[in-house]
Amino acid sequence: MVLSNVLVMALAGCNNPTPAETDSDTSTGTTTDGTETDPSATNATPATEPTDSSPTTTDPATDTETTAPTTAGPTTEPSTDTDTTDTDTTDTDTTGEPVSEVVRVWATANPPLLEQDRIVALSPALDAATATLTVMGDVVSIESVAVTQQGHAIITYDAPNSTGGVIIKTDLADNPADGPLGLGDRVIRGPATGLVTPKGVEVGPMGTFLVADTGAPSIKVFEFDAEGDVAPTFEITDLGGSEAVWDVHYVANDDVLYAAGTNGEVQVYEDFSNAMGQTGPDRTIVPVEAGTKVSVNLHGITVVGDNLFLSDVGDPMETTDGQLFRIADPANADGDVEVAQRIEGGDLGNPVDLEVTSGGQATLWVVEKANDKLLRYRPSLLGEDFELVDSIDVSKPESVALATNNRLILAANPAGLDLDAVLEVEVPLIGAPAVSATIDRLGSITSIQSIALAGADGLVGFDGTPASDGAGVFSAPAIVDAADGTAIDAIGTRIWGPGTGLVAPKGMTLNAAGDRLFVADLGDSSIKVFDPVTFGDAPPLFVIAELGGGAVWDIDYDDANDRLFAAGVDGTVRVFDAALADEGASGPARTFTPANDNDEVIGVNLHGIQYDPASKTLFLTDVGDVMSDSDGAIYLIADADAAEGNVAVTALIAGDQTHLGNPVDLAFDGKHLYVAEKAQSRVLRYSDILGLTGAQNVAEDAFIEVTNAESVRLEFSKP
Repeated sequence: MVLSNVLVMALAGCNNPTPAETDSDTSTGTTTDGTETDPSATNATPATEPTDSSPTTTDPATDTETTAPTTAGPTTEPSTDTDTTDTDTTDTDTTGEPVSEVVRVWATANPPLLEQDRIVALSPALDAATATLTVMGDVVSIESVAVTQQGHAIITYDAPNSTGGVIIKTDLADNPADGPLGLGDRVIRGPATGLVTPKGVEVGPMGTFLVADTGAPSIKVFEFDAEGDVAPTFEITDLGGSEAVWDVHYVANDDVLYAAGTNGEVQVYEDFSNAMGQTGPDRTIVPVEAGTKVSVNLHGITVVGDNLFLSDVGDPMETTDGQLFRIADPANADGDVEVAQRIEGGDLGNPVDLEVTSGGQATLWVVEKANDKLLRYRPSLLGEDFELVDSIDVSKPESVALATNNRLILAANPAGLDLDAVLEVEVPLIGAPAVSATIDRLGSITSIQSIALAGADGLVGFDGTPASDGAGVFSAPAIVDAADGTAIDAIGTRIWGPGTGLVAPKGMTLNAAGDRLFVADLGDSSIKVFDPVTFGDAPPLFVIAELGGGAVWDIDYDDANDRLFAAGVDGTVRVFDAALADEGASGPARTFTPANDNDEVIGVNLHGIQYDPASKTLFLTDVGDVMSDSDGAIYLIADADAAEGNVAVTALIAGDQTHLGNPVDLAFDGKHLYVAEKAQSRVLRYSDILGLTGAQNVAEDAFIEVTNAESVRLEFSKP
């Protein structure tokens, strides 16, 4: 998937900023880990339904948000909202009077959780959403975790399109701390791996690890040092009578592999290091009680001493039919084997994994997913049978692994990727266990930022964690033709990797030819320029590092004059003449700051910026204090091509009658101004914006609700 090589020419000024998920960095120009906290999470108007970022509409005359959408139109209907066919979607029109019509308004929605992020297409009148698109990242859910003797974690995960992968996180068990997991230190993924739905993972012999893949179905063996799109060292496809195995356990002293089958049988592979399971299982163990098979759907499996421990989830949709089995002398067990102990009832519904610690006081740990608990069992004082001792609440635990120093490592898999995590559990000698560290934020994408349109294609900026090679820009081919509900692939084609130098990209803009992509990187206070069709770990063509001040949030490019305008988070505008010819080497030619008629500076924290060469007007948004949902402003500055120093604005929209709190982005169609207002979760429209002068404490002419609106772009028809 690549962008079209032929990008339709359009007029200059393809600007549309990308505020970040955290406006905590909008004043400082710095980030901590490539992700950001969303200021609107503390504002007064977040959406009441966190899983729905679809826009709703309401009449601007009413100052209350509606629970059901209405279709009241704007005060003045634009003359540009009729043509919806034969479109040129390049979003670079900034002329004084529209020479082409606005077909749709595109916005990104950036709530606190990645899974709620959306790209939405809106009607120009802001009275309806025509498409809502989701973002498909590289991780869907966490599955299982194993820990090596060195304390390294091996984590399996599900990925989009029925694929899976393995994350390697070194030293996780010995150095746990709250923070992002990302893609760890290494990741194994890609078609060569053959991974479909990897579940249980286990440390194997001779520097390998084993993955039970229920989707293949098979047991795949990888070298611990493997990375990228690599094939397994070998694969076991003969699973005996089991259609699939959920988990495996390797006994190094005996060189035997035990596999828990989803048909209730245990498959046993002898002489594993040599035979590698290629001739199929040597034995099959079927748990029975009084001669009748009692196992249904085995999941967790471990062998400690002379006992084989198994968990059985039964019907995964049933929350009360889980079981635990203990089978004695597993080294000699074969065929129907009477269980030494069967535990059922209580909180056992879906016991998906288990581990046993031996020693002075043996402990059986069970992760019970259906009932959200980590269960602890110990044998009675004079017997061998295990009894429930206590439990702690853990949201949807998926697997458990033993670590050093009286610790457990859990994988937690609640509904929704954003809540998936690796948890460290401290187990004191006296007292209840407790979660001591949460490692979350899986995958390379933590939030989407701005969007740029080029022909029918799109480019979308995103934040990512440093552990996963930071942030980037992904391609969204033919996005304007995507059907409502489409999931956009965010990893197939993207500018991403350490070579890009991207830390926290915000505003993006294309030149009219579509062969230069300007990216305002808030994270390292620079402007990076890329070839938008050169993907992968591609370095920028050049970097503008001398910004004449602190970081900038957004940029806009004037093709006719090779001039770049940049909105600084310190309230100043920086102007780069000969931006492409000089590659920014000379720094800004001029800087200026919005001021009032008394020459008092009013610019605080600029975000959105767009220049209209026809009227020589510059449009700016100012989010002010990012923690306030009422102090935002919009500035219009005349003769911006020559502005310098303190410049009196020709129009100022601000005040208690507006809905401006964090206006993070804007787009101008030659007549109307569209604004992404994040704190109020709206896209606003101001009609005939060039007709406004002086201070205007007025409401917008139309708006539509978009949860935590982050950026806005315009799609035009052909002139």
